[in-house]
Amino acid sequence: MFTLDKKYLVRNGAVAVFLLVFALIYEHFSHGVISGYMLGAWLIPLAGSIPYLDIKWMRQRQAAENGEQRCAAASGLWQLGIFTLSQGFIMKGIIEIYGTTNRWTTVYVPAAVLLFIVAAGVAMGKRKGPRGDRSVPSEDHSGSFMERAPGKQSGALHPPRREG
Repeated sequence: MFTLDKKYLVRNGAVAVFLLVFALIYEHFSHGVISGYMLGAWLIPLAGSIPYLDIKWMRQRQAAENGEQRCAAASGLWQLGIFTLSQGFIMKGIIEIYGTTNRWTTVYVPAAVLLFIVAAGVAMGKRKGPRGDRSVPSEDHSGSFMERAPGKQSGALHPPRREG
């Protein structure tokens, strides 16, 4: 799905360490009450880093079918899913340690799963071509503020025509 990106691996590793330290400190001051959700929250960023490992066939497929913006969107959605699930586990753990329940903590897991599914769909989907088909369009570097002269494949760029 995603290319090897050390920035995400380092960030997720740092978040995992932070969540582990946070959970240990929080449970130390909770008078011996522990929560499996709180202790397991640090595993989520580590497990969420698996798609960022350098897996050759994923990298080749991505290079062939997806553009940079699509990859950035998929990575952002994936990171948001990791954050949502981690936040849900922390909140559920705090509420468990406090000794109460809250129905809103059940929203985090389905929301995170939805974000993961959308991220995977964005990463694996193909862009629509200029004719509406599902092929990858040819690159056009003419720019959004300028357009090519009619009928020319290369040459001078002209400002866009204003209608009206």
